Amino acid sequence: MALGTMDTWLVYRLTGGKSYLTDYSNASRTQLYNIYEKKWDQEICALFGIDPGILPRVQASDDCFGYTDLEGFLPKPVPIHGVLGDSHGALLGQGCLLPGMCKATYGTGSSVMMQTGERPAVSSHGLVTSLAWGLRGRVEYVLEGNINYAGAVVSWMKDNAGLIASPEETEALCRQADPDDSLYLIPAFTGLGAPYWDSCAEGLFTGITRSTGRKELVRAGVECIAYQIADVVRTMEADAGCMVSCLRADGGAAKNDYLMQFQCDILEKEVAVSAREELSGWGAAYAAGLGIGLYGEASMNYGTDMKYRPGMEKGLREKKLAGWRHGVELAMSHGGNEAGG
Repeated sequence: MALGTMDTWLVYRLTGGKSYLTDYSNASRTQLYNIYEKKWDQEICALFGIDPGILPRVQASDDCFGYTDLEGFLPKPVPIHGVLGDSHGALLGQGCLLPGMCKATYGTGSSVMMQTGERPAVSSHGLVTSLAWGLRGRVEYVLEGNINYAGAVVSWMKDNAGLIASPEETEALCRQADPDDSLYLIPAFTGLGAPYWDSCAEGLFTGITRSTGRKELVRAGVECIAYQIADVVRTMEADAGCMVSCLRADGGAAKNDYLMQFQCDILEKEVAVSAREELSGWGAAYAAGLGIGLYGEASMNYGTDMKYRPGMEKGLREKKLAGWRHGVELAMSHGGNEAGG
């Protein structure tokens, strides 16, 4: 009997059953792996009745995982290098090789991840400490915060609320919205994720005025993505004890110029948007290249497409953040009252 992760199964099949392995990033996501001692945790495995002996051997992400000829398709076997988890691959694909470097993937939800180096940063605010990878002879750590609703907010505005016909409409509508309207959407459709972790919080709009209309509703939906990511980044800075100088962005919603500039302004940090898609794949490819000595770190090109720099006046930013925090408090207190009867 064998029990492994998806990458374990893929490597096993590619090598014709000769390799039964995983890497640090994937092992750390099973919640059966002790990320501090870097071994399968005997106590946790016992709680679930799992024999650690049936779990795959864990090794560095850029090690050789065996050889494959793709079942005879290739003229001779080639080595398999570069095994990484999804978000971890995107972190490497964004070039976050130094402690304090941070990326946000703007997908259906959002994964915000900070590289913390060889020292694990333990969060006191509900963020996840995980292993980033094993590369260049070092095992390094990350902090991660996952947001439930990012691009999914745009889908809700299109498919449920009927505010837009396509996601592409949002940028123009945001720019046309009344700048004096102070509307906020707290997208707690299924509670709030990091850094709040309140499953009872309820979604709401707050700050509706007589001037609020379709454009303002759409803008609030787009801006709530940036507010949530900003909250996670600031929490990471507090937990890791270091400041983020630039947020590296990728994913579908990162193509929205209004959102990226607002993210930059509300964070008061530079935002660099990757020119590449499928960054998880790029990260695995980088790990493979490093593993076989095809290139060094200095020659790795991360392909930044656009950089945004803060331009919002300090007083306005503080006013907007105060309104957002008030909205989050309302959503959490309302959910708590409902839960309590």
